[in-house]
This record gives sequence, structure tokens and C-alpha cells, in this order.
Amino acid sequence: MVCTALLIGACGGGDDDSADDPIPGADQSATENDGEDNTDTEAPEEDTADDDTDSDRPEIDLGDDFENIYEDDETGDETTDAILRDSRGYFDAVDAAIIHQDTEHPALSYYITGDALVASVDLVSTIVGKGESASGTARIFNRSVEVFDEETAAVSFCRDFSEVDDIDHDSGDIATPADPSAKPTLYVTRVELNDVGVWQTIEYRGERGASECN
Repeated sequence: MVCTALLIGACGGGDDDSADDPIPGADQSATENDGEDNTDTEAPEEDTADDDTDSDRPEIDLGDDFENIYEDDETGDETTDAILRDSRGYFDAVDAAIIHQDTEHPALSYYITGDALVASVDLVSTIVGKGESASGTARIFNRSVEVFDEETAAVSFCRDFSEVDDIDHDSGDIATPADPSAKPTLYVTRVELNDVGVWQTIEYRGERGASECN
């Protein structure tokens, strides 16, 4: 296991079976998605809010030696694309906090809240305490969104970290080399829209080697 490369999930807690548990809210009827018509009606107002939110977004710099590559990044649906964008902030925030050895990186509390924030900060603190970081390229793919209502959704995606090395932050030396045979991890997250228009991750579960990621 390459714990720094995983960053969230398999190293952060929970057993593999946890990904099989339903995300709270997933049992709501799909007919609740009829609220999408209301979203379209209010689009001009939401666009203004989005502009204000974008100006307040914390900068995330992953440096020159690490990159997250996101596939399936745009669908053409305004709500889904906003959720995918902020879900992307979830991973990038944790990665940036580790790379910059900053347990109070502003992007953490911007994109993450609740139990997910507590677990993420604990994970970052552990890795920073060991003086570890990461280098290489991670690939996030098979991203999908299920909207439950106007303020709640689930996001699932796979992360391939087989090209990521664990490194010593100060020296840059490789502590644990990338494992080309490492299986991708499936993540299932719950996100909620906060008062300033950000879809924050509030829960997550991870499963290594899930069939959805093969």
C-alpha cells in the first residue's frame, strides 16, 4: 500500500466493505430529481452566486512534481458539472495540504466538512508528522453523480495511484516507489451544497480493487 499516494480512504480509515454501504440519502426516490426544473428556472441567480463563489475559492497549488488528472470532467449539465468541480476540490485540497505540509490549508475546510473533514485533517496530520509527501501523477476516472435533491448528491469515482511515489518532503528522496500493479480505488462520497454555493464533501468511503474501476 502506498499510503501517501492514496491520501484519502484506504489509509484514512474504514474497511474495504464500507464502500458497499449505502450513502445516506441514496434511498430517496429518483423522482425527487424533478427539482432540476426549478434549478433551470433559477439559473440566472445561481450564475451570479457562482461568480461570487469563484472569486472566493482558495488557490490550490500542487507544485511541479505532482498532478491529479481528472477524466469525465464536464457533462454539459450545470448542476452535475458544479458538483464534479467541487468534488475535484476535495482531492486537490488534501493533496495540497500534504505537499505543502499545511494541516490548516484553507482549501480543506472550503471543500470538505463534517466527518470527512475530521478524517482528512487527521490523515494530513499523520502524513505531515512523518515528513512525507508525494510525487507523480494520479488519474481520477469513471466519475459519476447522482443528485438526490437540490442540496444533496453522491459522487463516485476511481483513482489510479500506480504512478505516484511516496517521498521524503525535505530531501525529495523516494521513500516508497510507485507500484505499477496497484489496483485503483473506488471512492463513494456524499456532498452537500452549503450557503455560499460550494458542494462540500461530508462523507466518503473507499474500496481498493472494486470491479467498477477495472
